[in-house]
Amino acid sequence: MASGSPPREHGTSSLSQVDAPPSDPAVCLTLPERLDTAAASALKETIEEGRKQAGAGEVRLDASGVTYVGGLCLQILIASGCPLVAPSEQVTEAYALFGASAFLSEPPMPPKEQ
Repeated sequence: MASGSPPREHGTSSLSQVDAPPSDPAVCLTLPERLDTAAASALKETIEEGRKQAGAGEVRLDASGVTYVGGLCLQILIASGCPLVAPSEQVTEAYALFGASAFLSEPPMPPKEQ
């Protein structure tokens, strides 16, 4: 993130950005482990900042390290329309629990057999 960014109050609320190569106008934002209510405001702000940086390019969200998604953050993710990159099993499960699997940009993984 830019050095002029204000510090985040909660460690679980911070998001980090992975810079895209100059030839790729997309911006990829790495999501934190916990996307709970405390992280919702920071998530929304970071997506908005990513859109400004990407200009006409795409904002992608790296969800590979996410271990928890609450309902409010799930709504923000869906409303953003940003594709998820490598959603973790927990993200896939959260989308399924909320009946929102159709909004995953990558197909959900089949359920594990018991």
